[in-house]
Amino acid sequence: MITEDYVSFETAKLLKEKEFKEPTLAYAYGQDMISYYSQPKVTDDYNVEAGRYPLPTLQMACKWLKEAHKIYIDISPTYSEVEKTIHFIWQIFDSNYDVVGDCEIFYSEPETACEDAIKYCLENLL
Repeated sequence: MITEDYVSFETAKLLKEKEFKEPTLAYAYGQDMISYYSQPKVTDDYNVEAGRYPLPTLQMACKWLKEAHKIYIDISPTYSEVEKTIHFIWQIFDSNYDVVGDCEIFYSEPETACEDAIKYCLENLL
């Protein structure tokens, strides 16, 4: 059973545009068509031309941003006294640990916050 959260198809396309070439266990052929493999497969241009995009986990995408581009994503919980609930926010740091992006909305799930932070990096910082 797959329990790890993967990036969305839109984010997978953005990652490929930004030269993401790490081996992954999943590939997307569209919004709802995903194939999972038992061994990581390397991405090549032929597969992308055929509409097959590597689908990394959220953690893999964050690690790639950190290693390849020195961009760090931090997902932090915040407690709302009014609603008595925990929300999540994200911040993005560069290699000098200066904040280069942050959110102004609250997320109920850390995975959603992480997905949006990755998209922000791909669309605005690379």
